[in-house]
Amino acid sequence: MTDTPGAKSAKEMDEGDRISGLPDEVRHHVLSFLPARDAARTCVLSPMWRQLWASAPRLKPSTRGCIPLESFWLRANGTGIFLENFCDTVNMWICYALRSNVEELGVDDYNQNDRFGDMKNPIEFFQLQHCPFTSSYLKKLHLCYVYINNRGLKKLFSRCPVLEDLEMINCEIFNTEKFGGQPEFSSASLKSLCIKYVDFPYARDYEMSGCYIVINMPSLVSLHVGTLGLTQLSLVDVQSLITAAIVLNTSIDTFADCCKILGALSNVKKLELLFPYDLGWQYEYSMQDDTHLCGGVFTNLITLSLSDWCLYDNCKLLLYLLEHSPNLEKLTLKLSEPCFHGNIGLSCSAAAADSATPFNCEKLRKVEIVCSKGNKIVGKLVTILLTKMKSPPEISIKPFSGVS
Repeated sequence: MTDTPGAKSAKEMDEGDRISGLPDEVRHHVLSFLPARDAARTCVLSPMWRQLWASAPRLKPSTRGCIPLESFWLRANGTGIFLENFCDTVNMWICYALRSNVEELGVDDYNQNDRFGDMKNPIEFFQLQHCPFTSSYLKKLHLCYVYINNRGLKKLFSRCPVLEDLEMINCEIFNTEKFGGQPEFSSASLKSLCIKYVDFPYARDYEMSGCYIVINMPSLVSLHVGTLGLTQLSLVDVQSLITAAIVLNTSIDTFADCCKILGALSNVKKLELLFPYDLGWQYEYSMQDDTHLCGGVFTNLITLSLSDWCLYDNCKLLLYLLEHSPNLEKLTLKLSEPCFHGNIGLSCSAAAADSATPFNCEKLRKVEIVCSKGNKIVGKLVTILLTKMKSPPEISIKPFSGVS
């Protein structure tokens, strides 16, 4: 007589595999006593063991000898599981990775079920109890939902001399002094920097509206800056940049500050500047004679993406960039919803077509305008572009899906 699946399972357990019938919590407890290598080997026992070791609350690192560690990640990806609740264990694992000459390290305390919650007790990075955060091998570092103080930030760059790639997402940077210096990203080795949704609580608490985040990286090739909480951006030495994408909030004080950012990015080949829809309106009356501050000619620029902040004052800044980017091949304009434009429609008027001499933009082959249906300034914008450029490019209009 053929055994049913249930009967077969019960029979196997009677014959010796009783541990598989234990609750996951008990089996997790058992795995916590095994060296990490042995715990991982349990994945071949049966399908129910395949992923069990990866969700164990604790694993014991085993000695790997002199074998270097290429990549090491710590993630909190379960409901109600936060790395902050296991700080000592996290510190131990990070120290283990550093001692193993890890080349890529990631710490991610993001919990998808708490996506919109406040980060109350993020992991304090670089405050290791078991070893100093020092490595001559670390090349890539990814941090998500961790916090760092300004001294730890300086130590990172001074103690990791070959670091090339740094990504910080939803992190907090604290100042160790009430009115201390500006947070500075300064490295001679870094080639790629991505900082998105980084907050600076001390700037918010003490209303430090003039707080700058300083980026001084002469070897930097790729830069991606997302929304920074109450903080402005200062680019000191980024002359090696090839690609730059910057999304800023309304904390920029003057149009001259925008021009300083543009001037620092004058060597890039691909540039994306997405500022809020109302940014240009704040500076409409300060743009009359300030375009000379933008840094001259953007000789290397091939691809340019802007939001509608560049359309104010009769599209003055947009036209300036087009006229001074002789090798530009593609332009993308991402316009926000019509209800956000306020008086922008009056500023970007067809009368602007007669306000300056047409210019050459010979290599520009494609202009893509992303907007919502019924956007009233698109027609005026197209008129200005066609009138101002001696060799009009192909212009396409695509549906608006939000400025990212």
